[in-house]
Amino acid sequence: MASRNDLCIAIDLGGTKMRVALIDRAGTLLERDSEPTLTDQGREQTVERLTGMVVRLLSLAEGEEMVGIGASLAGPVDPDTSTLYNPPNLPGWDGFSLKPLLENMFHIPFWAANDATLGAIGEHAYGVGQGVSDLIYLTVSTGIGGGIIVDDKPVLGARGYAGELGHISIDRNGPLCTCGNVGCLETFASGTAIAKFARECLETGRASLMQEMVAGNLALLDAQVVMEAAGQHDSLARELVEQFARDLGLGLVNLMHIFDSQMIIIGGGVSLSHRIYSKTLDTAIRRRLMANLREHINVVTSALGDDSSLLGAAYLAFQRGGRGE
Repeated sequence: MASRNDLCIAIDLGGTKMRVALIDRAGTLLERDSEPTLTDQGREQTVERLTGMVVRLLSLAEGEEMVGIGASLAGPVDPDTSTLYNPPNLPGWDGFSLKPLLENMFHIPFWAANDATLGAIGEHAYGVGQGVSDLIYLTVSTGIGGGIIVDDKPVLGARGYAGELGHISIDRNGPLCTCGNVGCLETFASGTAIAKFARECLETGRASLMQEMVAGNLALLDAQVVMEAAGQHDSLARELVEQFARDLGLGLVNLMHIFDSQMIIIGGGVSLSHRIYSKTLDTAIRRRLMANLREHINVVTSALGDDSSLLGAAYLAFQRGGRGE
């Protein structure tokens, strides 16, 4: 399979799905498994299914010694204890750490960090951000998370919680966010927000191809449906996508003014539809950005797609394991 100490298990635990992969030091995903998180069924049930996925992948690498387990978690993570704090999209996980459970179960070290921070690390180590010393990674999916690299190092903050970029407010009178704030970027430009706005419009009786695409069952309507309908020139879907791009652009302008990064990388499920919204996003950025920064706009789509955080988790394991932590 691979030489001693060149394999790890990487976990990506999000609000919608959870994934586990067997990854080598070069960033090759050798085996993977995925299941819906099903947060409504409770944390214990989710942990049971997650550990079952880890068991299956470890069995495929039987006889090989693992560096450890690296985990990407959707929320603020204490870097020392791997404890999650108030994760907006993982109800019931506040104050919980997988570290003691998995280390006792598998007898290998465990490390964890915020998913978007690891997305930034993954892109910096293995993706489009290779060779870029200052970058921002923004994952646009169930929620919006952020990771920041400055001088080739992740910015973690005083307590390890830096990078909650989805919770910068872009409207002080905006809707209530799951984090407790109002008007967060996440409430306007996440995949969840796009679908919510679409359902609200359809419930008022507005005509749209989207209704047919979900056979009238609005519970099935998600951001991907909105993007696909916009790609087919559905007027309501295009209106929603343009509003999403303007809101996302406002958030990106704020980040550009603060960090002056060389590159902003957009990842997450919504980024797969970048061709649908990229022109409007660029226009929105140029309209609000300071003139001296306009020639330096460099917003790109993730090269690793959904695997950014998984690979970041693997890199974390290899780095920490290599130092014997």
